[in-house]
Amino acid sequence: MSVRADAETFRSIPLFAECEAVHLQLLAFSAVRQTFEPGELVIKQNFKGAAAFMLLSGRVDIATEQAGKIGSAGPGAMLGEVAMIGDAPYAISARTTEAVAAARIDRSLFMRLVKEYPEFGAAVFRALSRKLDTSMDDLGGARLAFDRARSFKNL
Repeated sequence: MSVRADAETFRSIPLFAECEAVHLQLLAFSAVRQTFEPGELVIKQNFKGAAAFMLLSGRVDIATEQAGKIGSAGPGAMLGEVAMIGDAPYAISARTTEAVAAARIDRSLFMRLVKEYPEFGAAVFRALSRKLDTSMDDLGGARLAFDRARSFKNL
């Protein structure tokens, strides 16, 4: 893929949807291509989120230690972005189910872009804020449903 094609793939991810093309091209140019064989871990839950990965090809299973497999992801998916940005542990594990090619975005690269291009950082942080708001709304709906549910004592 070309840098421009990779930049457009980044744009398709909600986190980067509002970013300027030149910033996405810098991100795509600087990202390191990495390949994984079937069965390899791309990210591991509870390990420090030093990088995020945009899947370019192939598929991964998403799992947590508590729940086991919770889903899968394919080309265009972003893995570990919140942990990478927040310098926190990954909340999930992602294991390949087939050969995978990914663009690795190291935290140091991302933070350098944010420092040198504050408008890039502002656009990403607006997207993160919307993601958090959506998650909070989802939790509020779940809480309401739980509050309306019958007591377990009466089962």
